[in-house]
Amino acid sequence: MDPEVDEIIRVLLHKMGESNKFIQEEASRSLGIMVASVTPVRTMAALMASGTQHCNALVRKFAAEQLLSVVELIGAEKLLSGRLQNLNLLVHTLVKFAQDNHQDTR
Repeated sequence: MDPEVDEIIRVLLHKMGESNKFIQEEASRSLGIMVASVTPVRTMAALMASGTQHCNALVRKFAAEQLLSVVELIGAEKLLSGRLQNLNLLVHTLVKFAQDNHQDTR
């Protein structure tokens, strides 16, 4: 499933932003299961690419929550020992989420 992570995350986040409560809950559940069972680094990259730029505050909030769970899963030691470019992108994304207009995203 790793090769399709980017597209699946993009579609599930899009469905969360435009659908009714039932579909939002199922998309949230599906994304949570996927985050737990796919390579964490690929999931983190896909969430950073799709979640920060979305116009819907609910989608940004959920992307921030999922990104937090992935970062906790990877661990600080492994994140800090990784490539500098990935670390810079992660810090930039976290700052963007911290400065978001929506309180729940922050």
